[in-house]
Amino acid sequence: MFAIDLEWAFASKYVLRTAKPGPSDLAICPAADAVITRYRPLEQYPALYAEFAKLDGSKQRCLAFAHKYGLLYTDLTRPAENDPRVFENLRIWKSQIKGIRGLIERCGLSRSQPAQAFRLFGDQDRRLFDLELYLANKSPNSPASIDMRVSHLLAAITLQAITSIIGGRVSVQCIECSSWFEIGAGARRSQSKFCSTRCKDTYHNRLKAASKTPKRSMEK
Repeated sequence: MFAIDLEWAFASKYVLRTAKPGPSDLAICPAADAVITRYRPLEQYPALYAEFAKLDGSKQRCLAFAHKYGLLYTDLTRPAENDPRVFENLRIWKSQIKGIRGLIERCGLSRSQPAQAFRLFGDQDRRLFDLELYLANKSPNSPASIDMRVSHLLAAITLQAITSIIGGRVSVQCIECSSWFEIGAGARRSQSKFCSTRCKDTYHNRLKAASKTPKRSMEK
């Protein structure tokens, strides 16, 4: 069994600033007074790739994504990079969004129409960067497993998309909180509309409360 392993640095606040080479270029960077912490994004967000692929490339949407998950490839905890001046150009973000969308389309086609996918991509192997494989023993009660350890969030998003889609899972949005979650093999049931029992209960409790609210009689 393969597991994607990443612990990523996250700033408490990000800002947009002008970036070189031109004055019209914008970049995302951590605020000067931001607090840096670490978290494990893939364990908390199993369909992160779907949310990234839905970005429209605008500065508002990309900045909001950074506020939730961090930068794509800059590790803020490395001594040489732990500087508020580090940034990621929005032009690069737009290019990576487009790349993940293409990857999702390719993997989806390989599931639904493998012959067509082979005709289109049979001679176009895609190299996966910033990935190392490890044989890991994580528990005294289970056998060893192979870990795919990545060095940044973008690599994690790429691998998450590949393993999810090829594994037969689909990403959908919760009708209560709008978070992305997976349905299908090894995930929630294909009929699921909620990312969690909590969201399901909240949704139905709200409907129940609304049904008990007496309707005001219309004034004549």
